[in-house]
Amino acid sequence: MRIIKTGFAVLVAAAAFCAFGQEKISLADARAQIGDCIKTPAKMTETMKKLSAEDQTAFLAEVNAAIESMPGSTEAQAATYLNVNRAAYKGAEKDNLPALVAETYATVPPEILAVLNERLAVDVFNRAADPSVTYTDEQYVQVASNLMVKVNERMKGVDNGAARSTFAILMLVRASNGSPASLADTLVSTLPSESQEVARNDWIPAAMAEGESKSYEPLLEGAEATSQTPSVDVVLAVAGPQMPEAMLGSVADPALNIGQSANAPIKSTQPESMVNNPEVPNPEEPKGYPNQY
Repeated sequence: MRIIKTGFAVLVAAAAFCAFGQEKISLADARAQIGDCIKTPAKMTETMKKLSAEDQTAFLAEVNAAIESMPGSTEAQAATYLNVNRAAYKGAEKDNLPALVAETYATVPPEILAVLNERLAVDVFNRAADPSVTYTDEQYVQVASNLMVKVNERMKGVDNGAARSTFAILMLVRASNGSPASLADTLVSTLPSESQEVARNDWIPAAMAEGESKSYEPLLEGAEATSQTPSVDVVLAVAGPQMPEAMLGSVADPALNIGQSANAPIKSTQPESMVNNPEVPNPEEPKGYPNQY
């Protein structure tokens, strides 16, 4: 009888765990796992899910600081930032993704934001990533403007905050797929007034140009970057395949009532065969490189 009761108690405890979600951990406990989170992005997602929203933001900042102190090339660092920050977003508490995006732009080195803004625009926040949801231009402008409010709030007191915010604007403009044409001007108007002219006339036009005329130099100068922009091709070779995911709905205000994505779980367009097959390697885990820890 005692064995039966003990077994029943275990089942009840397991059911309670499933019902109330993962057990939360403290920020101090999470800090002990920073090295593992950097090595294995899936561990970053798992750890983020166990933290409160406030601790998630603080933890992402500490992880990014740890990545910055790592030895190795700028390209290797950029690949790690890309994979780990994406993994952090996947573990975000409900309504906390905008704060995590803002933390990325506040804590990742500017020269690496030159790569991240482009990859996040294509692979994470593209307005067309979820085929079941269509954003009107008006809705997309509202989503982008609301996100910039959160980003700009985070940049208060951050050195060269307006330049960092401009990288977020670039992400959102790229993710818009060119519509509406006035989006850049609309988002620039959210910046501090003293930075709007240089962002509108110098930083954004140079970064959005194509071919040989494309340049992040004006924006990097404004951000006081200390290193060269890493090679995108090398970064992606180190980072591994970047499978598109639909996260834009998770930064949208539910009041906008955009399709079903605003409060839905983040969707992945990764083929089902890769999602369900444990033998297929995780495409988001970065490839190894010398001195990685």
